[in-house]
Amino acid sequence: MSRSTSPEKDVGMSEMETPVEWSEAEERRLVRKIDLRCMPALVILFILNFIDRGNLSNARLQGLQEDLSLNDTEFATCLSVLFAGYIFMQVPSNLIMNAIPYPRLFMATVVSLWGAISALTSLCDSFSHLVVCRFWLGFVEAAFYPSAVYYLSRWYTRKEIGLRIAFLNAGNMLAQGLGGLLAAGILSGMEGARGIRGWRWLFIIEGTITVAFGLLMPFILADYPTTTRWMSDREREISQARLAKDVGLIDNPDESEKSGSGILHGLVLALTDLKVWALAFMYFTYIMGLSFGQYMPTITKTLGFSTTITLLLTFPPWAFATIFALVNSWHSDRTGEKFFHIALSYGFALLGYIVALSSDTIAGKYVSLFGMCMGFSGGIVTLGWISSSLPRPPVKRAASIAFVNAFANIGQIPTSYLWASNWGPKYWQSFVTEICLMVVSLCIGLGYRQYLIHLNKKLESGEAEAFNTTAPAVEKTAAVLHTTVQQEEQLAHSFRYLY
Repeated sequence: MSRSTSPEKDVGMSEMETPVEWSEAEERRLVRKIDLRCMPALVILFILNFIDRGNLSNARLQGLQEDLSLNDTEFATCLSVLFAGYIFMQVPSNLIMNAIPYPRLFMATVVSLWGAISALTSLCDSFSHLVVCRFWLGFVEAAFYPSAVYYLSRWYTRKEIGLRIAFLNAGNMLAQGLGGLLAAGILSGMEGARGIRGWRWLFIIEGTITVAFGLLMPFILADYPTTTRWMSDREREISQARLAKDVGLIDNPDESEKSGSGILHGLVLALTDLKVWALAFMYFTYIMGLSFGQYMPTITKTLGFSTTITLLLTFPPWAFATIFALVNSWHSDRTGEKFFHIALSYGFALLGYIVALSSDTIAGKYVSLFGMCMGFSGGIVTLGWISSSLPRPPVKRAASIAFVNAFANIGQIPTSYLWASNWGPKYWQSFVTEICLMVVSLCIGLGYRQYLIHLNKKLESGEAEAFNTTAPAVEKTAAVLHTTVQQEEQLAHSFRYLY
């Protein structure tokens, strides 16, 4: 039987041993075990992440804007300033995730902090108070999402990660709907309780729930394959070997990548790669093109129903879009195809915008929301595309995921002003802008697809390498797989991009 590895140490040089082999049944059992330890906790945290981020829009329906004497521009600033804080912390947080052995402790701290800030938002009495709380909420929340995506990339292969990112983002979409349901109950049931406005209770209750889950995370979430302690030696061996076989190189940062110079080198590798910039601009225009999500309650309010009914009506479109996103991502993983799955979801979003512009009936406007929400599936597939396009070294992947997400979320700042009240109830200026942005994003995606096809041809002919296969990395991978260095070099050169 092949030797096992310690959770504390990297595997050493390869010896002449039987190559690591495992059955499909063994791998399926292992993946199910990983799913149970990682996914439920992350999905719950992601739901709470977006509930806490989006509760400002729900609070607006119950008098927050009037109580704090905010005009439309000031309210939009309170929305957008969150993303000013958000973009600053993304890259540093992922570089921290790459360097530390116990990510569950880092993520639990982040969750508890943003929950506390969300709860403290209930004390705001002015525009300046709200701006400060929202900035720091974004600053702390920024560490969670790119960290979670990078965390998943340390556990799953390129043909598994898309569906897991979809489950993660299902938390986002469900949060949009569940946030409305929860807000409907709190705003109507807690209004005036103990002399406190309902919208203040909204922040208190939702923030407190988040803190409670954050404190539980160290006891639930796993660490990385090399450091977690709940796997057997055999499972740890398979978990590392299957990631190495997927790409051709081990996925465990060495000590040089965790140093200051190594982290800086990883950031430079990311920022000098054309693929990173293509994905950044594609995701940037996608984020801007689906900015309606922040104003979903406001848009739904134009149907003419009460606040409670409006909030309840926001749930079905998000629930349906969640199911679509999971199916779309599952099929993308199964086939290895990326662009056309993205194009499909973009097409539904564009159709939704066109129906919203052209329909004058309540039914037509409401149905358009389903198509618009389905557009979010495209971004989920794109996030998986980032990880599969930039697989090694891990420090570069960590920096790339965070940079693309941070760059894209800059778009949240100007689009916060795209849904001014005086443009309602038609909001034609907003919808036309969204259509143009989605078309631009789709065109960038098509260009990126053709670029990857071109790179694969160069890899086939031996004119290029997908990543730098250093001698130490090759030797460590050969040791993990129990193969020779020559066999490992052949495996590394067999890597091809998914498009």
